[in-house]
Amino acid sequence: MATTLILLVDNIPDHASSYEAALSERGHRVRLATTGLDALIIARSTPPDCTVIDVRLPDMSGWDLCKALKCDVATRETPVVVLTPDTSRAQALESARVYCNAWIAQPAQAEDLVRAVDHVLVQDESAPRTADEAVLGVTSCPACESDQVRATLRVSPIQYYACRACGHSWRTEAP
Repeated sequence: MATTLILLVDNIPDHASSYEAALSERGHRVRLATTGLDALIIARSTPPDCTVIDVRLPDMSGWDLCKALKCDVATRETPVVVLTPDTSRAQALESARVYCNAWIAQPAQAEDLVRAVDHVLVQDESAPRTADEAVLGVTSCPACESDQVRATLRVSPIQYYACRACGHSWRTEAP
């Protein structure tokens, strides 16, 4: 695999170091930014092959950063993966609105993030064809089929979810 440059935008040190280590282990080069403004400066000066954004940044939302990157001629073709704790249909629609390539539930295992990055790099598209293609993970409650799902605790390959509509909680195991 050719070495690719990944711009990782995350201001939580534990998450950033874990994601950076996993991406580097897979052979990717990683540039780290802790704010949306820093990410815009880095992306415009050295466009990455993929950008990973935590939706909760100190100076702007990850969705706003994604939109800014997708509206900039220098970075619009760069795939974007967003990390978000909310897996509702509203988030899927928001991801489509800002041309996010994929989003995954947070907290995420570093290996899941690497798989998401590799997935969007292989797709070789500037945006997904549909909102459903942007979702990597659980999007509806198995008890009531509501889309008001929130990722909660992640332990090793086990991801826990909770439904805001009915209160049902469940877990899934990564393959």
